[in-house]
Amino acid sequence: MSLVKHIELSELGTFYTDNSYLSIVKRNEPQKSDSFFKELLTKPFNIQIKVFKNSILDNIQDVLNNVIAKKLINNSFYRIWVRDMAKISKIYCNILNTDNICFSLETARSCKRFHIDNVPVRLLVTYYGIGTEWIPSNACDYSAYYDGKKNNKIIKDTSAIKFMKTWDVAVFKGNKFRGREEGILHRTPDAALHLPSLLMRLDNSSFLSS
Repeated sequence: MSLVKHIELSELGTFYTDNSYLSIVKRNEPQKSDSFFKELLTKPFNIQIKVFKNSILDNIQDVLNNVIAKKLINNSFYRIWVRDMAKISKIYCNILNTDNICFSLETARSCKRFHIDNVPVRLLVTYYGIGTEWIPSNACDYSAYYDGKKNNKIIKDTSAIKFMKTWDVAVFKGNKFRGREEGILHRTPDAALHLPSLLMRLDNSSFLSS
């Protein structure tokens, strides 16, 4: 059975060496976030850049300056949000023991099929909208997944399906993590395909060239 852990943010640094396939950090949604993101998401965008551990905050702010209206940048909540992304990105650098990572921030999501990411380790945070949908390993059929079958064949127990909440941090071990072929299957919820959403995704910097 693939192990899922609920941990504190300070414990994420050990994810690469522990025995879990998914670690979840539960967090409360800050005040004023809902109104800020509703205004932000009136214009869709998709960002994917390399950020560097020693300058992550500046890297993120530089790219957002070209995407987000000055009115929102001057909003007091903007600083809270950007600093949170920078903090988590730095933690992710520590997980991978690297000086740079691939930082993605997108308003459109499209992973309809339950899947295991074709990466070593991936971190996700849904800042607005419906969080990532996932299924415990004992409630799915991995053979059906690897045979390319549809979701209704992959999922054995729909009542076991779970969802990340907004602002929760989720870190998944993927197919490229030392042959982990039975990672936690997850996907974009159906409703998130058609409603406003904001997802931060962190990967190894090599993901930029894939």
